[in-house]
Amino acid sequence: MSPIKTSILAALVSTAVTAGAYNHFQMKKAHEVEWLRDQNTELLYQAYAKHRNQTPPPNDAIANSKSTTSGVAASAQPAARKPTENYRNEGQATPAAALQTLAWACDRGETEVLAKLILIDPAARSKAEGFLSHLSHAEEARWKSVDEFASTQLAFSGMVSPFPNADVLEIARFESISADRTQYRLPGTRRDRMEFQKVGNDWKVVVTEPMVDLFIKTAAELETAEAAKR
Repeated sequence: MSPIKTSILAALVSTAVTAGAYNHFQMKKAHEVEWLRDQNTELLYQAYAKHRNQTPPPNDAIANSKSTTSGVAASAQPAARKPTENYRNEGQATPAAALQTLAWACDRGETEVLAKLILIDPAARSKAEGFLSHLSHAEEARWKSVDEFASTQLAFSGMVSPFPNADVLEIARFESISADRTQYRLPGTRRDRMEFQKVGNDWKVVVTEPMVDLFIKTAAELETAEAAKR
């Protein structure tokens, strides 16, 4: 487990439960969370498989994602699925692969992978630079650059609000925005309309201005909470 994931999980635990309650309920809650995740994954899979089969495929050459349900009739139930990993590192050759890698990296707290996976829009970078420039010396030491700040906050967001499992991500679709930019469609989730940009031969996750606004808000709230403990 990476240091960033360890520290984030520790922070979440400390704010969610007392130390004594955590020791008593840790195993029970772990099983409950896993069961709920499995149920949620199954419901999402069925809902989006049905939605995809009832919706004409987009005329989008960019959306070259794999689909496990492309040959299923609209009236059929999703086929039985073999157990899979929650997330997969699939590289960046397609938007779908970059999405899978994003979920994998967030789940593992792989901030170095995320730093290479993201592309920060100019307006978003400018806003993040402004935020970092106003931090105290101690706070500023947490992030050496805007890219490190963005990748850390992206990992934190992915742990607090995990991505759907890999098989659910796999059946969602992409819509073209421009020749080299597309957006991921998973209606009803926080990740709906997340954007991806082609850079050379790779696809990158676009960090937009609204995303940076959320990153700044989260970072400020965490700093306030930590300051109150000191």
